[in-house]
Amino acid sequence: MQISKANGPIIWLTNLRVIATLAVILIHSAANLLLSFHRVPDALWWNANVYNGCMRFAVPIFVMLTGALVVGKEEPYGAFVSKSFQRIVVPFLFWNIFFVYFNWAVRLRGKSFHSLEELIRWIGQQYFTGGSYHFWYVYMVIGLYLFIPIISTWVRQASEKQIQYFLGIWLLTIIFNNPHFPVLDSPVPLPYFTGYLGYLVLGYYLRHKDFNHLGQIRFWAIALFLIGTAWTLIGTYQLSIRDAKFYGLLYANFSPSVVLSTAGLFLLCKYFPFEIRVLIPLREWISSHSYGIYLVHILVLFYIAKIGIHFKLVHPSLGIPVTAFSCLLISGAIVWLLRKIPGGSKVSG
Repeated sequence: MQISKANGPIIWLTNLRVIATLAVILIHSAANLLLSFHRVPDALWWNANVYNGCMRFAVPIFVMLTGALVVGKEEPYGAFVSKSFQRIVVPFLFWNIFFVYFNWAVRLRGKSFHSLEELIRWIGQQYFTGGSYHFWYVYMVIGLYLFIPIISTWVRQASEKQIQYFLGIWLLTIIFNNPHFPVLDSPVPLPYFTGYLGYLVLGYYLRHKDFNHLGQIRFWAIALFLIGTAWTLIGTYQLSIRDAKFYGLLYANFSPSVVLSTAGLFLLCKYFPFEIRVLIPLREWISSHSYGIYLVHILVLFYIAKIGIHFKLVHPSLGIPVTAFSCLLISGAIVWLLRKIPGGSKVSG
């Protein structure tokens, strides 16, 4: 079987971007309740475990989308880096200004700095590490984009077997040196095959790979997603009971259960493409604003919680999705309004 080189707009990739965007916000909307394990009844906590645990594919899917859409294209290095800087770095630098101010005004309660040097050092640290915990993703993506011109050259020249070889060893790194499988601790370091690069290549491969026997691949897509998700949810609960506190290792982006559910969802959207006509404008709107929504949504969650929109608004089964959808729409509206200002589209994300 050959790897297809088909290009063009693909609806299921847009669906995946929208799903991943909502998933990120659901994860953060459920976080406080999730971390309250043993301090709230299990029946309430399970609402957070379901909304959060079922969405752990969010970041891996974003990376796979980058692999599906960007990897393999032939473009001069300078043009690629320049375009990527404008799309990724400039909006981050802009939105981080607001988080720096938020950290000073709210977290530090307007702390006075003893000197201009101390202030500059503090601001520099806010940009070096990011003004918010969710900005780790931006730094990770910047690193991937710096490597994309190299990996693109390789995948254009690589055979399908070579790509499968890389992915096979990457999957081994997910299992070896994993705290869930201590007996499989490997003495052989494989740093060149580990990390988000694997998701990048997997996204490229699964987008372009044409599978035969659609019935079988659809079955396996569903099975991978359900097995991975159930493993995450049930395993997290059981291990949290064992430790008498929330155990989040199965939530990690390289947890075997998350890898399974992520690959399953990617294939589900590819082989079960869907459109709800009335929701197409909303889908396109969310997709086109997704990066800006990601950058700003933590601030929005903080301030809507101040007016009572959080998981306690009603029962968490409704409170969590209501909070997430409210944050999604408000964050998107902020990005949309910013784009209406001259020059705003360059910094909005």
